[in-house]
Amino acid sequence: MCNLHQPAPALLGSTLLANEERLDMLRPSFLSSGLDTLDREALDGGFRYGEITAVAGASGTGKTLLVFQAIASHLIASEEGEVALIATSEPPLARLRDILLRRLDQQKREPEFCQSGYVYQKQVRTGGPPQDVQSQMTSMLERIRLSRVFDFPGVAEAIGEFGARLDEDEKTRRNRVDGKSFEKARGTAEGEERAENSLSVEEDNNTITRTTAANPEAAEYLPASMIVIDNIANVVGSMMTKSQAHGHAMLASCMRSLQHLTRRRNVCTVLVNAAAGLRQQNTQYHRRADDQASVFSSTLGKPALGKHFSYLIDTSVFLSTLPRSKEDADVAYNVAPVASGFTKVGVVEILKDRHGSREGRWSSFVTAAGIELQSISS
Repeated sequence: MCNLHQPAPALLGSTLLANEERLDMLRPSFLSSGLDTLDREALDGGFRYGEITAVAGASGTGKTLLVFQAIASHLIASEEGEVALIATSEPPLARLRDILLRRLDQQKREPEFCQSGYVYQKQVRTGGPPQDVQSQMTSMLERIRLSRVFDFPGVAEAIGEFGARLDEDEKTRRNRVDGKSFEKARGTAEGEERAENSLSVEEDNNTITRTTAANPEAAEYLPASMIVIDNIANVVGSMMTKSQAHGHAMLASCMRSLQHLTRRRNVCTVLVNAAAGLRQQNTQYHRRADDQASVFSSTLGKPALGKHFSYLIDTSVFLSTLPRSKEDADVAYNVAPVASGFTKVGVVEILKDRHGSREGRWSSFVTAAGIELQSISS
């Protein structure tokens, strides 16, 4: 039983740093967007675990497809990892199913030489034939926990429930790891082997025993998780119309809790946001410099929810569409005498990065059948 009058034991900074470095060996760092060129040119590896990323854009720019591709990458990379999908509108689950089927089918028909990072290397085929794609897809969908919410308090409640579930899973796995460690150390006189291969972490005044990455038991570490809120502007916008001050206070409080959960559990959190300022008003005046969010002068719009929201996230990603070629641009901007239609490409821009290493980077893509991202050269 916890004694509130007894102060918590002090921990050395060197001990905390060593524990954090060892735990980093067990944690994934990046989550692929489903397209190598986007990961390499714009995202510098992909969406980051342990951070909050906001993906904003107007309707039809591909933000839902990009987020669903990230969900598919997470479910494929982590065999036990779960996804908390908090939807403020009807989610297109049939589209997510088709994306999973396409990704799994591509893996099944993977050539002998395939891309890995920046080079092409030969893949080592191990085990028997791949499992049935349909059964794999079904098991992945079972790891998606869908929550339908209609207001902002519902979003906060769904986040709290998923955090409580992660804590419960951590306790279950901790007991299993501790039991194995005890059986392993029981045969030694002083338990030296257990001390060398385990890692003690102080969390909530409880000692958690975890194994290092060199130990095969490291697989017992809590799997990576993902939180997706689609679309946060639907519930925050209506809350702001009632009271700006009260709405900002509720948003800041919820985002601090979400940020704490994201970093403590190394969760990849992605928030889908809308775009504002798509129509230029007061055209007789020039636009102010702070009204231009995109690096492309012809791209109107910026992430919704204002500047205050940008301080509550780690990375801001903005999606837009641009003409693919000069001829398409002439048609789009009424330079050509006959405008019969033009081809568009999607653009992903990094407007803000907490680390500052990705700001201003961008990449382009096209979509195929509404379920696949492809590079321009494809």
